[in-house]
Amino acid sequence: MNILPTKQTKKVLKGETLLKPGKIATYGYFVKVGCLKSYTIDKKGKQHVLQFAPENWMISDLESFTHKKPSMIWIEAIEDSEISLISKSDFNDISRLEKPELIEIAIKFRNNLIATNKRIIGLLSANTEERYTDFTLTYPTLVKRLPLKLIASYLGVTPEYLSEIRRKLSKK
Repeated sequence: MNILPTKQTKKVLKGETLLKPGKIATYGYFVKVGCLKSYTIDKKGKQHVLQFAPENWMISDLESFTHKKPSMIWIEAIEDSEISLISKSDFNDISRLEKPELIEIAIKFRNNLIATNKRIIGLLSANTEERYTDFTLTYPTLVKRLPLKLIASYLGVTPEYLSEIRRKLSKK
């Protein structure tokens, strides 16, 4: 079922970049098939994964998209994916909330924001074990799909340390 008021769909290949820092986010992306990620790169060149968007998730730089400010993040396909593009006018239609499918889009964007806020709180207050457990609950389909190094980047640890955490948790 296509819940979106847009007919704009696109197939993207693994590794394809949809948004770069300095560019204005003109779309939100609803993932039909595959998986996208958002990330930043620090001054030392290290990548920090901010969020994953598997099937039925939406992702964008909401500040850039909403306020037409240059983006501070990258959005990239980490699997071959099929996405729907949500334009500013599509999103503005949500404010009318006349159709159930528009309410569904608003809920998906809200869930994106909730997941981001939970992630920030976790980074500030949880240990790695707790953050990994939260990751497995938030993204249950990605645990086996994603390379260890991407999950480690999301958690802010090395792949080796994440392996230790996973071994420790598997013994519990």
